Amino acid sequence: MSDIVVLGAGVIGLTTALFLQQRGYQVAVIAKHVPGDMSIEYTSPYAGAHWRSFATHDNKLLQRIESVTYHRLMSLSTQNTGIMVLPSLDYYDVLTPETVDPWFKDTVTDFTFIPQQDLPGNAKIGHQYTTVVVNTPFYLRWLLSEFKKLGGTLQQHTVSHITDLFHLIQPLRSVINCTGLGSRFIGGIEDKKMYPTRGQTVMIHAPFVNKTLTHIGDHGISYVIPRTDGSVILGGTANTHDYNPFPNDKENQFILEQAKILYPELKKEPIQIIQSSVGLRPTRSGGPRFENEWIVSPLDPQHRVKVTHGYGHGGYGVQSSWGSAEYIIELMERRSQL
Repeated sequence: MSDIVVLGAGVIGLTTALFLQQRGYQVAVIAKHVPGDMSIEYTSPYAGAHWRSFATHDNKLLQRIESVTYHRLMSLSTQNTGIMVLPSLDYYDVLTPETVDPWFKDTVTDFTFIPQQDLPGNAKIGHQYTTVVVNTPFYLRWLLSEFKKLGGTLQQHTVSHITDLFHLIQPLRSVINCTGLGSRFIGGIEDKKMYPTRGQTVMIHAPFVNKTLTHIGDHGISYVIPRTDGSVILGGTANTHDYNPFPNDKENQFILEQAKILYPELKKEPIQIIQSSVGLRPTRSGGPRFENEWIVSPLDPQHRVKVTHGYGHGGYGVQSSWGSAEYIIELMERRSQL
């Protein structure tokens, strides 16, 4: 018998489910897509991914969430999780309060500003520090495996309406909704603030890449993210409200050109392309939704269940996953009125 149902098996859902199981709850995950699936509806396997802060100076909650996640992912890098620790070099063409005085400089290890003469192109400032890179398909499988080892259960099922859960789990006690972009379409949630930000990437074989790099400027965003298996994710694009699931050859060429500028070592020999992919980042106007609400059973109007929402992380789901899970659980455990 489950204490809590977690809806969704992306990185936020699985991390939350594992965290709950570690804390002694009995959890059932219900999801349309699970680790091993590759679907345009299932974003997490397409993530690069690495830790690079998105939090602004005035967003203390996201700062906390990112800090918690940084330290947890660093600690997990010592296990066979698909996580490794590498130097990160981030370049920015625009000076902002966040780039000039990054809040995280005392959070990460080995932070330093990159000397002006070492900045590429039109970059005006750069940060170097130690970070983590995550082989997301491997890591998702690890999260699920650890969850199951602790007694958690998984049901692969499509939920069309949030109240479907009353039929699937009896008695239904508590729900955590981590369905990402799905929260725009699931009945009873239908959050119109959710929209996709399409990201296209190119995966190459380049085991010699030993750092992760990002450049944000007039050209958009370009990045190089190595993985534990010798593959490297090159990106990328960020097209809002774009559901197109198919890679574009012109975008692939642009990504490859920018990657060679960002990491000149890629010019030394022909690039071995493995595949190009598209993922839809689950973006939400105003930022992620962390909120409790109550739903009523269609089987018994007297039966009300609290739903804790935790979705809408856009392109920073992996790097905010453990901190988000911690905050979601705090919300769930708050006493609230019917």
